Amino acid sequence: MPPITFLLRLSVVFAAIQSAPVAMAQSTEAPGAVVQEAPSTTANAGAEWPCEQPLRPALSVGAVWSGPDSQKAQETWRDTPAIAALVGQIAPRHTAQDEAIASIRRFAAGYEGAARTDALTGLFGGLFETLNAERNAIVRGIKRFDRRQDALARRIEDGWKSLGELDPESTDPKLMEQRLALQQQVDWDARIFDDRQRLLPAVCEQPRVVEQRLFALSRAIQEELPEAQH
Repeated sequence: MPPITFLLRLSVVFAAIQSAPVAMAQSTEAPGAVVQEAPSTTANAGAEWPCEQPLRPALSVGAVWSGPDSQKAQETWRDTPAIAALVGQIAPRHTAQDEAIASIRRFAAGYEGAARTDALTGLFGGLFETLNAERNAIVRGIKRFDRRQDALARRIEDGWKSLGELDPESTDPKLMEQRLALQQQVDWDARIFDDRQRLLPAVCEQPRVVEQRLFALSRAIQEELPEAQH
């Protein structure tokens, strides 16, 4: 691929990433799972957010919960083995949402009155802390991936510049070998860059997927609260 054509293509792709938000790699550099991010706004999300989806601030309890105050529950839910075990069972996304909701209902059935309210509030506190942490870790992973893509794009551009400085007509074996090695490295880096970029749309959806799961499970918990606590 001619240098000018490649760099033009690269600049278009990179400009799109810089003006949007998120990313993921096909390799081990892909984002993973969990932690709390400092509040941010769509306007100041910055160049580290390559996704089309706006970068939302850290989730708030009020956005997903209208039950009793859960602040203390978020700090103490691990102290209750039954709650900690259930959070560990239903928070992971490999547990089907319908199955998780059914588990919430079975858990709620074991309590009555104030004990039911306390247990369910504790369950919400654990789920909120766990899933909000997962969402924020994904966001951090996306930002980290974007920085790596930025660095890779610059390395590719530097590679093409270096190639342009080598005489393509030279028959010097060392120079020809140098050109071949440099061309192969640039081609390999470009392939990795493009492969990762194709994964961006799917990766950018992951924070929203976690948010939706938290909302659905929170709603299921609230439906099991005593009527006066809804």
